[in-house]
Amino acid sequence: MRLEDLVAAVLEVPASEITDETAPHSTGEWTSKAHIQLVVAIEEIYRVSLSVAEIKALTSVGAARRLLAGKGVAPA
Repeated sequence: MRLEDLVAAVLEVPASEITDETAPHSTGEWTSKAHIQLVVAIEEIYRVSLSVAEIKALTSVGAARRLLAGKGVAPA
């Protein structure tokens, strides 16, 4: 699954609105609840475990992409 599609599904916005710059401060849909839902979805879909520090580091879609790349996962 593309990371943009996953984020769009969690935030309930069109995937076309999701870029690497999409972040909590740039979209009202990225609430604290949505952040937790995004973490759970990332862990389930990409089969990774995120530490508390990694969860806090998920400050944008680009940050999530870099974090996953660091774990050897290359979301489409």
